[in-house]
Amino acid sequence: MKIIPEPLQRRRHDFTLTMINIVFLLLLFFLTTGSLTNREEADATVPLTRNLPLERLPRPLVLLEADGSLFLDGLAIQSDELVGAARAAIEATGRADAPLNLLAQRDMAAAPFLNVAETLRAAGFSLQIVTLREPTGSGATTP
Repeated sequence: MKIIPEPLQRRRHDFTLTMINIVFLLLLFFLTTGSLTNREEADATVPLTRNLPLERLPRPLVLLEADGSLFLDGLAIQSDELVGAARAAIEATGRADAPLNLLAQRDMAAAPFLNVAETLRAAGFSLQIVTLREPTGSGATTP
């Protein structure tokens, strides 16, 4: 017979499930209320060009109009003549590795632009897309 009773074993509570529930609820809260990107960063405006300074643009330059017409360094060409004329323009620069610059009108559809770019890329040209921007606070345009 024992005079002093043995102490009762206390049960240790497992808080793992409670912690998982809290973390899961916090995750759901931040996913529904927050955003990983700033919404203002996603807004983009297409550059505007007025008074296009053709003499300051890089050469050779293929210009695509919205109606599908093509110009190579200011001279109108047909789409079936584009590859041959572009080769001649690259050879005229004296550098075989010179890129062919490609500029399209701001409001044209993407499909014609991509078709011309793919035709030139398939012919082995190194393409460089030219964009124009309007500086803030002035009416002048710079490339």
